[in-house]
Order: sequence, then C-alpha cells, then structure tokens
Amino acid sequence: MIAAEIPTLPAGESADLILVPATASERIASIKLNSVAWKGPLDLETYIERENHLLRQRLTRDALTCWILVDRNEPEDNRTILSSCESYRKTALLAHDGQVEKVSTHGVGSVYSRPEFRGKGYAKRMLEELSIKLETWEMEKEPRRKSLFTVLFSDIGKKFYAQFGWRPFLSSHMSLPATGGAEKAVTRDLFTEDVEKTLCSEAVFGKLREKMLVASQKASGAKIAILPNFDHFVWHWAREEFYVENLLPERSPPIVKGAGDDQAHVYCAWNRTFGEAPEENVLYILRWVYDDPTSPAEEQATIQAMAAILRRAQQEAHEWNMSKVEFWNPTPLLQKAVALVDPAAQLVHREKESISSLRWTGEEQGLGKDVEWWLNEKSAGSTRVWAAYMIVMLLDTRTS
Repeated sequence: MIAAEIPTLPAGESADLILVPATASERIASIKLNSVAWKGPLDLETYIERENHLLRQRLTRDALTCWILVDRNEPEDNRTILSSCESYRKTALLAHDGQVEKVSTHGVGSVYSRPEFRGKGYAKRMLEELSIKLETWEMEKEPRRKSLFTVLFSDIGKKFYAQFGWRPFLSSHMSLPATGGAEKAVTRDLFTEDVEKTLCSEAVFGKLREKMLVASQKASGAKIAILPNFDHFVWHWAREEFYVENLLPERSPPIVKGAGDDQAHVYCAWNRTFGEAPEENVLYILRWVYDDPTSPAEEQATIQAMAAILRRAQQEAHEWNMSKVEFWNPTPLLQKAVALVDPAAQLVHREKESISSLRWTGEEQGLGKDVEWWLNEKSAGSTRVWAAYMIVMLLDTRTS
C-alpha cells in the first residue's frame, strides 16, 4: 500500500510489526515510494524500468531480497509499507589461521523510511530485525548455516548504523577533474572481454587467495573480501548503458570499460554514473589490478603506468561529460600516481556519505573479534549501487 489512510500507526516497538520479503507488487510499491529520493534524472516509469532491468542481471537475478516493515495484521499485497530496504547475497573470501574459504554474505542497500512516517522508530525497528534475519537468510547451503558478516554503506554518517552492529571502516577517496587532450594517453583501452581476462581471471583470484592466506598466517584476526567476479562489472555496465539509452539516445552505448598497461601489468575497470546535473556525472574507477613491485624500478614503472591510466580515465570522463574521475581508498602507490597527474589532489576522509560499514558476527563462530576488510575500494558507489573495492563490490546504502 503506497499511500494508506489509516486512523493510527503502530509504534516502532509494537509486537505487530514484522519484517518480511516483499511480494512482486509490494516491491514495485516500495520503488514508487523511494523514487522521490532516488530516481534522479529519470521519470517514475523509467526508474521502475531501470530497477527491473538491473534485477534481471546475473548478479542480482536470484540474489536480491526486497524487505518491507509492515503490520502483521494487514493482508499480503495490501500492506502499508512503513520502511523498506534491500539485501544482496554475495560470495566472499574468508582467510583465517592459514586457510582461505569461500563464504556467502549479504550487502544491505536502499534503506528508506517514508517521510510521513518518520520519527516513529520504523527504520530502527527494521534494522534491528534485519540484522538478525541476515545471519541465517539463504544460508542453508553454507557449512556454518550462518553468515559471518554483512556490509552496508551509510549516507547518514557513522553513528546510526553502528548501533545495530555495522561498524564504520576506512572511507576515503581521491578525485581528478575530467580533462580533454589532443593525444590519447599511452595505455590500452579495455573492452568487456578484456576486463574479464585481466581483472576477473582465475589467476587474478588465485593471487588474491594466496595473499590472504599468507596474511592469515602472519597476523591473527580474520580477513574478508567480497569476491569481485565478472557479474559485478556486467551489472554496473548494464546500469550505465541503460542511462545512456534513455538520457542520451543520440549516442551509442560506451564500449571502453577501462584501461591498462600490458608491460607493467596494471589494469583498471570503470563505469559512468549520471546525475541530475553535469557536476553530478562521475566516472568511478571500480577496481585496480597490479602486481606488488619487488624493486624500486618496478615500483616506479607501476606508478607511471597508473598515472597514464588515470589520464586516460580523465579523457574518457571528459568525452562523456563527466565532471570528475573518482576512486576509493587509494593505496600508497596509487596516491603517488595521483601526485604525478595532479599534485594538488587531496585524500578525502568521508565522515557523512558512503561510509563503509561492516557487521561482524564471526566471533560467535570462533573466529575472533577482529576482522580486516581487504581492499575496500569504490565499485560504482552512489545512486544505489554496489560499491567498493579493490576487491570489494557492495551496494550503497541510501537513507533519506
């Protein structure tokens, strides 16, 4: 029920409130409700079309759950939606005590509280219920039958979600302005199949597992990472291509999906996000892949290659009327590359928006109280997308 005229609303702590998966029609109703905050430059019909288009992608087709907080006494498909959110099942890697294993987890996104219902504790109640449900939701095939952690990205600071166990982690970024240029940067453009080969191969994932294994042998505490398989990239590109088709019908969909340097073995993938104004258009670098340098000469070559790739990203951003290129939690090597491109660029530590947050329950399963979130970079964060990597792709949590 989108706009219910009901005489009274239940209190946030009422025993009659339950958090349940939305039916198909209730999911559409929740999209209509949150469209006021998140549809951006799209009209309502196109916004719903976008959501359905993204739901059909391999990444989310069988992995998304739309949750709604409702009164248990109301009939299904005619329930008043008091608050809503989404969860996405993801494959992750866990390293501990010299071993690495695949596990399943969830990301939380699209947290929405109806303006007319705010102040009644519905968002608080929803997250209390959700934090418990996600520990066992769709975990039947997992050896532990429970998740070890869940993640979200807060756009309302660090405190609200922390009260439900989602502890804030490093949330920084750097950006470079979009710039044109007479000469294309000396890099190789990456197309769809190139990204799959250079960033999503078994060899790349094998190196990640080995690094996590070694780290777990050297230091106590669990190490986790969302596995950035190729389906993540396909999802993000489906989103940008949808925007181009609907907002820029005179242009063909973008085909350059990243850039690389084969000699230095440095590669990155990106996507374009479109806002309501040109200054809100951003080219986000989703993921970097490179080998750790073993000598000063290799380090310098890696930095130079990164700088060239960043210049190529600036050119691509300019070509698509993006305002800037942005990337999250840059490593020291990447920061040195940025300094070559723009010495004035600053590392920004976010305190309000897109705060990486993780709820760890592994201590209850004998994995200790400490957890290290590996390579938490940006993977298309903003406007309700999975975000974050150098190896983590998660969904933005938008709270209005």
